[in-house]
Amino acid sequence: MHNKLSRRDAIKLLGIGAGTVFLPSKSEAKSKLSMPASHKRVNIVIVGGGTGGMIASARVRRAAPNANITLIAPNSMHIYQPGQVFVAAGLYMQTDIRAKTSQLLEDNIKWIQDEVTVFEPDKNFVQTAKHGKIGYDYLIVALGIEYNYEAIDGLSSDDIEQNGIASIYLNDMKKGVSKAGITTNIWIHSIQEDALQKSVKVLYTQPNTPIKGVGADLDILFLSNDYFKGNGGSKSGDVSNNIQNIFATPNSSLFPFKEFDNVIQKRVKKARNIVPLFGHKLIAIDTQKKSAIFKDRTGKEVQKSYDYIHITPPMQAPKVFSDSPLAYKDGKYKGYMDINPKTLQHNRYKNVFGIGDILGIPLAKTGGSAQVQAVVIQDNLVAAIENKKFPQEYNGYTVSPVKLKYGQVLLAEFNSKKTLPTFWLNPYKPRWIWWELDLHFMRYAYFTLMMRGMM
Repeated sequence: MHNKLSRRDAIKLLGIGAGTVFLPSKSEAKSKLSMPASHKRVNIVIVGGGTGGMIASARVRRAAPNANITLIAPNSMHIYQPGQVFVAAGLYMQTDIRAKTSQLLEDNIKWIQDEVTVFEPDKNFVQTAKHGKIGYDYLIVALGIEYNYEAIDGLSSDDIEQNGIASIYLNDMKKGVSKAGITTNIWIHSIQEDALQKSVKVLYTQPNTPIKGVGADLDILFLSNDYFKGNGGSKSGDVSNNIQNIFATPNSSLFPFKEFDNVIQKRVKKARNIVPLFGHKLIAIDTQKKSAIFKDRTGKEVQKSYDYIHITPPMQAPKVFSDSPLAYKDGKYKGYMDINPKTLQHNRYKNVFGIGDILGIPLAKTGGSAQVQAVVIQDNLVAAIENKKFPQEYNGYTVSPVKLKYGQVLLAEFNSKKTLPTFWLNPYKPRWIWWELDLHFMRYAYFTLMMRGMM
């Protein structure tokens, strides 16, 4: 495996299609056109207007050109969620990561701007808040994941951006509104200003639930600390010696894949002002006294004071779905979709498929995962319509471009069992080329290619 990237190779990478950048197809899906389109006139309903729902709608439109396709989603605006980190880092404007849902939809897809209130898979319809019952022959569930700040005693989403609290996840996807990037950027600058005068303690916390966009909280940790060192456009010089960062996680690692975790932990040790706190789950917070209560591995409560805190909230499947017959009722994936992890077909309702964060499968709650899943659904849905054998299998591909500093990304591509690198380069080496692609190309590719099902 090559470890060096020549200038010539870098130019080639910058010029290739985005489908081979963070979102590979060669190892994750056998073919993007593995079987002919179905020309049958069937009714297909897609629930959810996030990344998964939008990509699925574009791909299914071409895979079933005569089908009646309906997208049910409340959001008039669509947010490029990975871009929130770059807004926080001062490299994007808020307007850079938003687009109108209507402008992203493919032609001949009916958009019902509404919310599903009841799933009735035994009767092949969904109930909506404003448009009544909507029937289907095939259903694709693309609901996202919900943030439950209130699961932390003493905290609500209204507390974010006040009293030294930030969260890169602060948004309302139903309304298409995101304040996460802007408020986190302000938070970073406030820490820096305080550190010019005194010592500052900053806490970062993770929940013990599944997390979407794995690594986003690490992005904020590393980018903010690099900014405190005087990089990323900072004009205040190096104030990092006055800042102590504590990253508290209920897990025994910082990242859910060992080899990538090793790279990240080495970077933590090198930083000297970052202290990992393993086996600690945030259970309560006093926002006025700036005191956080954790439960450690032994069940003991541990109090930590702070000046600033970044919270990754507990996450869960939307209640409307977790209460439905489509969800697991117990076990590891309680509330999430009872799905075949390879075919993405529901285990009991064979005319129902799922994509994105709602799936009850290991990891795979990233935009790159949804892109690969959309290829699988595109072909397997056609096979279901034509009563043929499924041609595609999803292998759990997950991708996280962890930003270790301004200008350097560790491109973590993996599933629950192994690394899944797209390129010939050493996957465990952070590189500037991944930063350049992530910052300068992926947002464009997301809105112009990915949303159109072209990658």
